[in-house]
Amino acid sequence: MSGGRLALGFGVHNHQPVGQFDHVLEEATARAYRPFLERLHAHPEVRLTAHWTGSLLEWLRERSPATFDLLATVVGRGQVELLTGGFYEPILAILPDHDKVGQIELLTDFIKSHFGVRPRGMWLAERVWEPQLPRTIRDAGVEYVLVDDRHFALAGFDPDTLGGYYLTEDQGAVVGVFPINQRLRYLIPFAEVEATVEYLESRRARVEMLTMVDDGEKFGVWPGTHALVYERKWLDRFFDRLLALPWLELTTFADVVDRFRATGRVYLPTASYREMGEWALPPAAGRQLEIAKRDVGTLADGARLQTLLRGGFWRAFLVKYPEVADVYWKMLRLSQAIHREAARRPDDARIAQARTALWRGQANDAYWHGVFGGCYLPHLRRAVKQSLLEAERLLACAVGAPEVAWTRADGNGDGREEIHVRTRELVVTLNPEVGGTLTELSHLGRALDLADVLARRPETYHDQLRQQGDAPAPAAAEVRTIHERPAAKEAGLGDLLAYDDLRRGSLLDGLFPAAGDLDPIAPWRAARVALGRARFGPRVEETPGGVAVVLTLEPGDDTPLRVEKRVLIGAATVEARYRLRPTAPLLGRWAIQWNLALTAGDGPDRYLALPGRPPLRSTGRRADVSSVTLVDEWIGIEARLAWSPAAELLWGPVETVSVSEGGFERIYQGTAFLIVWPLPAVSFEEWELMTSLSASAR
Repeated sequence: MSGGRLALGFGVHNHQPVGQFDHVLEEATARAYRPFLERLHAHPEVRLTAHWTGSLLEWLRERSPATFDLLATVVGRGQVELLTGGFYEPILAILPDHDKVGQIELLTDFIKSHFGVRPRGMWLAERVWEPQLPRTIRDAGVEYVLVDDRHFALAGFDPDTLGGYYLTEDQGAVVGVFPINQRLRYLIPFAEVEATVEYLESRRARVEMLTMVDDGEKFGVWPGTHALVYERKWLDRFFDRLLALPWLELTTFADVVDRFRATGRVYLPTASYREMGEWALPPAAGRQLEIAKRDVGTLADGARLQTLLRGGFWRAFLVKYPEVADVYWKMLRLSQAIHREAARRPDDARIAQARTALWRGQANDAYWHGVFGGCYLPHLRRAVKQSLLEAERLLACAVGAPEVAWTRADGNGDGREEIHVRTRELVVTLNPEVGGTLTELSHLGRALDLADVLARRPETYHDQLRQQGDAPAPAAAEVRTIHERPAAKEAGLGDLLAYDDLRRGSLLDGLFPAAGDLDPIAPWRAARVALGRARFGPRVEETPGGVAVVLTLEPGDDTPLRVEKRVLIGAATVEARYRLRPTAPLLGRWAIQWNLALTAGDGPDRYLALPGRPPLRSTGRRADVSSVTLVDEWIGIEARLAWSPAAELLWGPVETVSVSEGGFERIYQGTAFLIVWPLPAVSFEEWELMTSLSASAR
């Protein structure tokens, strides 16, 4: 490859999240995965590299065997080098080392078993790199990994000079690192084929090899790309043109490693691709970065200087979204427990099943948010939590855990104490130092967290929606990259840009004026006293078949009453009994909010058991009632919300506005239920109130 010849390591990364809808998988297979393989099969001279996540390969094997067999054919004739990686596509850096190695080895073994080859390189999910990774990557038998040229730019390298592969290490464990060329990622397949050829020709005098691997979904799934790539034959023209270039060789990464020395050594900082770093920033910092990019871009050497600007660190998502952080910490606790038990009983099938469920629960898509929905998509969060709950249930069965177990500790690294309770049917997290709220209310039998309601938060891209208003979404045939400014999927989304003062928990409570309308979704700014951030003093008592947590808040300058909240957690019920004693004559209303979610907000099989069966996504009000039942026939669960004395019930949908590759969209996160009692109607001295939630399988 000397004398001006250039090797191109071209490839695709194919992935669908754990929990993805079947119809999405079917569409992606029909519009991208299978036609890409068919074009590759028709061009036997083309050699490239591909990464398929383990869960997608399993789905193809079961649901699209013709596609799976076609992949095996092109691999078998030496056209395709397969990369390994974490089987369920986790963010590798945040996993315990035993799970890092285990997930990689699982996909490696799957590829060896089904395709007869042992992968030597790996795909790094979302290219999230941390400097300690080389050691565990090497421990998993991997020789090289792919990241972005952005990583190298942040280490001081000029992306225009990068070529071949580099060596890095941790504790003496050396791995090769290939820099993916951003310019090629943006050209392919959106520009004309000749634009790519011109760029390649401009680089061949300076480097021996370039790398271009990107999402396979851009070859048929992204807006307008199916018509471009297949109907207008962009991919055929691309392959034919590259094969006709006498100075270009399509190659695999294994061939490059075998035939050529490394270009040099490198130590990369924590990094991902450029957009990921921007998404990880808090909104205010994200706006500042946008301003900095704009200002630097006007300078004479602005394009180069912009490469030195960086966003945040991937782990910042665990701060930006505390709901995600809770899932992460639950995953860590389960990983430690399963790893410990696997060492004690290596032949226990239930422990092995628990570990597999744990690994499914490490799938990255619900742990962050960017253009692809991520943690804003309830079905992705539900799939991850379902897997973790399955792991928790299997582990408890394997070790013979008691029917009721509880811990009192800082379980999520925020410096505050939580109380975690597991009964025969429920897993509950209570936060004494954050208003005595519930942030997990999981039904083990249906592996469903009824408290999984994401709060409404500002996002940097909301500024774009405010500026452009209700601009229509582009026509489906229009070719767009995810890097273009998104359009609104429906009118009126700007009106939904309201944000929550408190995290969406349950047993949020407060004192309100005696008169005035209350918003069931966001009532707290109208409150005289809102206790969502109050620090209760807790006392834990074991009871027959459960646990009681007694939370006490003494009167203060801002709290004109003593509050005792006794939360009893039994087999399938959480009950909260309130005793309110004012320090002086008091007139007002007491309200308690539950934020609850089943599997969807719409549909005839998901409703409130009230006259007319209003959907869970509805808005309503009932006076002088004492219960309401949420029904989800699809998953088979009922949740009965009850209270006494009878009170007014208000409810409404919690909806967020987020962005996906298709544009801005509203997403139903759950339903807020507000129970409101007029205090004088109960007692003149001390008020006693009760509310409970019972979950049962249908």
